[in-house]
Amino acid sequence: MRSRAASAACRRLVEGIVASAVLLGLSVSRDLAAQTRRALLIGINHYERFAPPGARLEPGVGPSGRDLITEPLDGSVNDAEGMRDLLRDRFNFDPAHIRLIEDTAATREHIIAAIQQLVADAQPGDVVVFYYAGHGSQRVNSGSKPTGRDQTIVPVDANTGVFDIRNKELARLFGPLLQKGVTLTLIFDSCHSGAITRGTQPRYNQRWAALDPRDAADSVTPPALEDGGALVLSAAQDDETAAETPRDNADTVPHGVFTSALLAVLRSVSPAEPATRIYQQVKAMMQSTGQKQEPVLAGRQRMQQPLLGSGAGGSALGVTTVAVLRPNGPGRVDLQSGLAVGLRVGAELVPYGHRGDSAAVRLRVTEVRGLSQSLATVIRGSADSIRYRPPELFEIDKWAPGPAAGLRVWMPAAGLDPSALAQLTTAFAELRTAGNIEWVEDPTDVPPDSIPLAVLQRGRAGWTLEIAGRVVATLPQPLTARAIRSGLRQRPGKVRLFVLLPPSTQLATHLELGRGSRNDLVDVVTDRRAADYLLVGQLRGRHVEYAWVRPNASRDMASSSTLPIRGEWWAEEQGRDSLVDEALRLAKVRSWLTMEGPPASGEFPYHLALRDLATGKLITEGTVYDSSWYGLVLRADTAQLGPGVAQRWVYVFGIDRHGKSVLLFPASGAGNVFNRLPRQQGANGIGSATMQLGKDSLFYISPPFGLDTYVLLTSADPLPPEALEWDGVMRAAGVRGGRGALEDLLIGNSAATRGPTPPVPANWSIERLSILSAPKPVRR
Repeated sequence: MRSRAASAACRRLVEGIVASAVLLGLSVSRDLAAQTRRALLIGINHYERFAPPGARLEPGVGPSGRDLITEPLDGSVNDAEGMRDLLRDRFNFDPAHIRLIEDTAATREHIIAAIQQLVADAQPGDVVVFYYAGHGSQRVNSGSKPTGRDQTIVPVDANTGVFDIRNKELARLFGPLLQKGVTLTLIFDSCHSGAITRGTQPRYNQRWAALDPRDAADSVTPPALEDGGALVLSAAQDDETAAETPRDNADTVPHGVFTSALLAVLRSVSPAEPATRIYQQVKAMMQSTGQKQEPVLAGRQRMQQPLLGSGAGGSALGVTTVAVLRPNGPGRVDLQSGLAVGLRVGAELVPYGHRGDSAAVRLRVTEVRGLSQSLATVIRGSADSIRYRPPELFEIDKWAPGPAAGLRVWMPAAGLDPSALAQLTTAFAELRTAGNIEWVEDPTDVPPDSIPLAVLQRGRAGWTLEIAGRVVATLPQPLTARAIRSGLRQRPGKVRLFVLLPPSTQLATHLELGRGSRNDLVDVVTDRRAADYLLVGQLRGRHVEYAWVRPNASRDMASSSTLPIRGEWWAEEQGRDSLVDEALRLAKVRSWLTMEGPPASGEFPYHLALRDLATGKLITEGTVYDSSWYGLVLRADTAQLGPGVAQRWVYVFGIDRHGKSVLLFPASGAGNVFNRLPRQQGANGIGSATMQLGKDSLFYISPPFGLDTYVLLTSADPLPPEALEWDGVMRAAGVRGGRGALEDLLIGNSAATRGPTPPVPANWSIERLSILSAPKPVRR
């Protein structure tokens, strides 16, 4: 458990340093603009490798008086390298102007020197990106009022006693860039702010280091950089954690939760996308993780502008380019790109600017080797025509989607037989009368107060008792009320007790989930820290009921998660089928929430908004209320509209948190009628900035309430609308043939089994809005 003061680290790091940065973006024309695009990227995983001279690094207090950082991070270096590849391949940064500092090179001295060099090199009109992934912390400062603390980024040599780099230092270092007229970007995936672990181990690594108690005694506050017209994007709010994806997920490269979402969004959106829309899409993707973490966007002057401001680039459409490095055997080549820019096996590429040229050489990706490398085979034309010095640039012509995200679940080892259940029932009945024990029926409904939560559960070695996520006792068999009370005395005072019961052998046998089963969209993991949901059993009377529960779920998460914090409670006989069906529904929702589209070129500039019928207000975030009518609107910023906007077939459907999709536009059963948009354009050839979709009273808000997702799908080719409306999981989705590649992809995304994902044309897009529905506020 972290203190409230520590939990404010993220926000004050943002406010104190950089109310000063512009979120990255640009036109990706290969004709160089007047400005130079520069980047300094820092990623630190292994703080523990930089030990004090002659010392063996053990957990404890270091020379500075703070706790030593001994646990490595997994994803920070991947984050920095992924950002490098994205800036180079999609945002037209020259590799010569990208500096990457990793792990042991990222000392305090080197970081400060690199920033100073960046400031010296930058010229008026340049675009500068600073990105940091690693631990964030605080340092005591008696001169900083009212908190008495400065926020910091932690260099790799912090364990030797050197100082962190404080927010005030960063403000002084970066200030001259804004005075030069540089467009500055600062992005931080670093802060950890004090979430309470409610009875289970932390799900992710947390990017937070202990407070440095040495007083900086610095009362001088540099001018706020946001007054120079900049934006900042940061990983988390002040009372939340900045986390990493699970380290044992074999299907993905470890990243920060925030950076993973940011990279996915930046890979697919148009380079002209306004900062607010980037923020909304990153936030929506993060809300599917179950981690209570919401990114921060600051800097009002820039929020509605394209990512680098109105004059940052030309009018060319955005593409993702890939450099061909060298030949790799007959008809094969090495590519300088990989997962970081969304390159996957099956993708096809043609020389930059040669889409539609039937004579151009064509490559197909046959192997992806991590973030930055892949191997391709020449499938049309001659490999001898490819230029290697300087490397020839190719662009993606056919896009290969990633596998459906699915769901990761953890289930306790089976073994609850009738005799053991009868014994437990007796022991628990005695415990319920103890005055210092509050019995918890639902672990997701624990009040956010100081009373600790104890969890009694069965492990491989027997029953264990955890308090605040730590094992305090292993209890003898047979389990008795006396033994449980003795274990609870490890924490004096009142405690709450929840008993997590395992499934019976019969139930576990019927839960047909995981790889090798017909329901492999749900993956059963052995480490519960990597799970999206836990199978939790509880005793009701003399019977056991089971539910899927989010790790560390709490009441307040219900309004910030696009997946429910808990499923329904099912008795064992009902649960044999219902728990499987519910897991598949949740897996399907998560797959749609995280589904990544191809790189957008900006040809279709419209985005989705809800319109409140009563007020006419357009809504892209926030809350909609019970008993109110809403319609759908497509809108585009005037600056994005030009003559001859390409028409797209447009579909909008809503997905609730229980796996049901409702087609909102075109009307259900109407087919493809009047949904190719824009239908007409003005006399100047420019379409309307706003288009209404269907009736202005299209849908009505009613219970159940929660965070629902509205999906805008556009395609250059028509799709069968019925493929986008479903309740439950499509069992026959694996049968292919007679459909287009995109239709196969979309239907397969709603199946129970992971099917092959063939390459599809890059002429479609997907966009999501996550909007909270709630009862109407009570007027007083």
